[in-house]
Amino acid sequence: MNHTSATPLSRRSAALLITLSALALQVQAQAQTTPPADAASTPVQLETVSMTLQRDGSLIPYGKMNEILSLMQKYGEAQFYMEFKLSFKEAKPAGFAPKLALYHNEGSVPITIAADGTFTLPVLPLELGKDADLARNWKRGSASIQGSLRISTRAEQLTMGQVRRITRLAHKLRSDLLPWYLKPMFPQFEGVRICSSKPAWELEWREKGQLVGLPLSADPKDKDPDAVAGEPPRSCTSLNGQERWPDEARLIAPADTRLSVKGLSIK
Repeated sequence: MNHTSATPLSRRSAALLITLSALALQVQAQAQTTPPADAASTPVQLETVSMTLQRDGSLIPYGKMNEILSLMQKYGEAQFYMEFKLSFKEAKPAGFAPKLALYHNEGSVPITIAADGTFTLPVLPLELGKDADLARNWKRGSASIQGSLRISTRAEQLTMGQVRRITRLAHKLRSDLLPWYLKPMFPQFEGVRICSSKPAWELEWREKGQLVGLPLSADPKDKDPDAVAGEPPRSCTSLNGQERWPDEARLIAPADTRLSVKGLSIK
């Protein structure tokens, strides 16, 4: 009977409606900035940088920072690196994972953020880095980023000769190599700070065949830059390289000792 069969026109109309519906669903899925938690087979492109992050040049003046990183890479003899830390002003929403990426004229570079909020920045060619910006996936103004100059040397590797080498390189970078407009972003180096849970440090070296040990005293005015609120304060002391002890004098310190830069913080 006529009412049980479809004409060619109605079949074409039905097919067209199905096609339009499929396209609508596809557009809706591609417009999502975050894929549903239960969509295990969601296409990878839904997690691309361009869909989830927003460029924010106020986070870090990357062009200038890239110049500093480039000079450190070229002249720092692998003794320094810049460490950045992301801190939220209020508690993060449950399940929220902060993301960062570096946008430049030729694409983007994802940045890995550690569980404690620390990360490092990639170094780009100077021309490419001039127009680069960081991109974020959190509300603007809800978090801040602080940068610190770090020392690559570990506590068990530190000698007075290494202290003098680090000091010399730091002064050369800031005084001789950095242009004036970058100096405020690089700390004035005053020495190597040594911090641990117990002030049990000494310098050890051999003198005329005898092993000499020299205890180091904690300085109450020297504060641990990595102190954590609510935890017992760590004791600190510093070496600036001007001490009269020999280059081969080696630091003997507790296992939890961490070295840092004694100087002005990055503004």
